[in-house]
Amino acid sequence: MSTPAAAAASTAVRRRVGAVRATVLCYRVLIRQIVSMGRIAALGALGTTMIVVGWVVGSSSSRNGSSTAGMIFDGASYADGFGLIVIVPIVSLVFAAASLGDSRDDGTLVYLWLRPMGRAPLAAAAALASVTVSLPLCVVPTVLGGWLATDFVAGSGRVALGSLAAAALGTIAYSCLFVLVGLLFRKAVLWGIAYVLLWEGLAVGLGDFAERLSLRGYARTLLARIADVDLGFTTYRLVTAVIVLACVSAVSLALATVRLRHIDVD
Repeated sequence: MSTPAAAAASTAVRRRVGAVRATVLCYRVLIRQIVSMGRIAALGALGTTMIVVGWVVGSSSSRNGSSTAGMIFDGASYADGFGLIVIVPIVSLVFAAASLGDSRDDGTLVYLWLRPMGRAPLAAAAALASVTVSLPLCVVPTVLGGWLATDFVAGSGRVALGSLAAAALGTIAYSCLFVLVGLLFRKAVLWGIAYVLLWEGLAVGLGDFAERLSLRGYARTLLARIADVDLGFTTYRLVTAVIVLACVSAVSLALATVRLRHIDVD
């Protein structure tokens, strides 16, 4: 004969939200929260600027009679310098840090945190919401900017494909990492900018060890390898770059799940 306590526990287990349903539920809530006209307009304008400047670079190179090889290098270098170094990390940071960080700061995270569901779906939903919004804002300007900078010469397709792979996988990895940062620090955007500027911008020049701990190096490798262009920096094997970016994404989400299990939510 079951006791009232056992019956209550059984009911609680039956009412526990499944992982897939929990992920979908959290995703719908979080994506509505992080999307705002101000963020979309500001970051969309940044991407539009890259596309316009890429077209100017391509047109100028064409008029100056640059060689095909030179224009391919210019296009890949432009996609790297503007897209992978500026747009991808900054856009990913803005949305990923806000996905759970804003909810914790304004006190609304408690409504999701107290639901009878695991913490992994909440972390996964935050990353999915961030990637959903960030991906077009990162990939479209990076691909179009690099492609336009080649002025459609032979080989521009490789630049576009390399830009697509680098921007897409880079956005996913940065988003997962910055979801974790948003849970660890109150002013996550400032910490994220410090990481992008100080570590990936300065520290990577100090040696090979620091460079191996930089996401930027692996994203840039995808562009350089697929476009078949030497952009003047250390590259890794293509498979290595893909595996590292995937591992960073998975480990970041795992740590975010652990953090959610121990965080104090008001």
